[in-house]
Amino acid sequence: MPKSFFLLLYFCILPLFGFAQTSIAGQIIDADSQQPLPYVNVGLVDLNLGTVTDEEGFFEFEVSDGVDTNALLRFSMIGFQTIEYSLKDYIKQDLFFIPMAEETTALDEVVVSTQRTKFENKILGNKTTSKMIYAAFTTNRLGNEMGFVVRQRKRPMILKKFNISIVQNDFFPLRFRLNFYTVENGMPAKTLLDQNILIETDIESGIITKDLSPYEIVIDQDFFVAIEWIEDLGPGNLFFSGGFFGSPLIAREVSQGTWSKVGTASVGMNVEVRY
Repeated sequence: MPKSFFLLLYFCILPLFGFAQTSIAGQIIDADSQQPLPYVNVGLVDLNLGTVTDEEGFFEFEVSDGVDTNALLRFSMIGFQTIEYSLKDYIKQDLFFIPMAEETTALDEVVVSTQRTKFENKILGNKTTSKMIYAAFTTNRLGNEMGFVVRQRKRPMILKKFNISIVQNDFFPLRFRLNFYTVENGMPAKTLLDQNILIETDIESGIITKDLSPYEIVIDQDFFVAIEWIEDLGPGNLFFSGGFFGSPLIAREVSQGTWSKVGTASVGMNVEVRY
């Protein structure tokens, strides 16, 4: 074991041994094309029980019999209308195929005046590339997200790039989702995107950069940026550069789970903006 000081950010996952369980499983499809929908977030709202569909739209997770049957089961994905059931209604209907319809409501547009000739460029977030202090997703459960809040600037921000520093990647290739949310009471709220942004890499160590220019994202408020674990890649390690300074980390264990602050730790990820 190396003697370097390191930081691992894992929540404790309590086993459910000794409790009867119900399996929540199915396949989510596009209501129009009937094609499977990958990477849909599925879970019981605020109960930290959920998952993400695989590339064929299938999902499965276990719910103990002690869970309130009035709990809200939510299916959500960028670009599609959210579907919700009470847990008892979902079980009673014995559903397997869940069709999701495309979302038709457009996001509010932010207009940047072309009369301006002077812009500022800035990197917002955590710039650390440390290999001595490092961090990981807070759990290995699908739908686990972690990120930080970016504060509003004096003018609308044009998002140019997202960067994250990897210390060790045992997965080849690695794929995760990049998410942007509004902020309410200091916590992530509603998505700011109208399409999925996936990041793929096969590097073992170094900086991953995602060009955001093609997505034309302009934001004029505080926002939250997060990476999301969306594929079960089997055993292995994935560590990011970490630190004790910078924007504090906020995470949720699983799809539709509860957001919470993770101590004073930070992860080496940031966004480059122009404003």
